[in-house]
Amino acid sequence: DFTENNMCKALEDRAAESRAEGEEKGILNTLADLVRKGLITASQAAEQAKMTVGEFKAKADITAV
Repeated sequence: DFTENNMCKALEDRAAESRAEGEEKGILNTLADLVRKGLITASQAAEQAKMTVGEFKAKADITAV
């Protein structure tokens, strides 16, 4: 049935999006921890996360680093 296939596809797509969001959050948290420990700079972390320093600091909740 067309509707069932659409629902299955929608659920599969959402699951894939959730996994990707989780992976991104994990990477961001790891980079933030490295910045907080002084092992890398916020600039280096932002580069790895493919975002600006401001975006990284905001998303990773980094202050005064």
